[in-house]
Amino acid sequence: MKKKSYKIALGGVVSSLSLVVMLLASVIPGLEYTIPALAGILLIVIVIEINLRWALLSYAAVALLTFFIVPNKESGLLYITFMGYYPIIKSVFETKIKPRAGQWAAKFALFNAALVVYYQLVKILVVSQELTESLGKYGKYSLIIMLGLANVVFLVYDVALTNIITAYMKWFRKKFIKHIDK
Repeated sequence: MKKKSYKIALGGVVSSLSLVVMLLASVIPGLEYTIPALAGILLIVIVIEINLRWALLSYAAVALLTFFIVPNKESGLLYITFMGYYPIIKSVFETKIKPRAGQWAAKFALFNAALVVYYQLVKILVVSQELTESLGKYGKYSLIIMLGLANVVFLVYDVALTNIITAYMKWFRKKFIKHIDK
């Protein structure tokens, strides 16, 4: 059994790194969508080294702090609505749902629901009315196109996430983590 101090320390360090990465969204322009994904990927370490519950607790702490202190609200909302918790619960989809098609259906259903919530929150909290009106008659088509493109990006993200988890388990963990006395 892992010591509680180890769990607290690892959770604190990874959560701090996640929050620092989220703060970078306000410093590095153009990475509003990439930064939340990177911050969420860091939480995989907690899932693997401790457990799912601790990772969700770390996510909640980072999400709360992100909401209040990260100036880039669009990135913060993306982290809160999907990118922060998805790397944590990905394993639940892949272990609890047996047919692979069912896994993908559940993953895409969650992603699209989160995307709708994200869009509604951004529309309320971030985007100005002028931007929405500037889309004009093409606005309704642009949302459908963006939804389709977002689903393609999600597919690539999920596959990349699987590869990152595999690399962590087979290479990084064996090379570096085994040397740490837990």
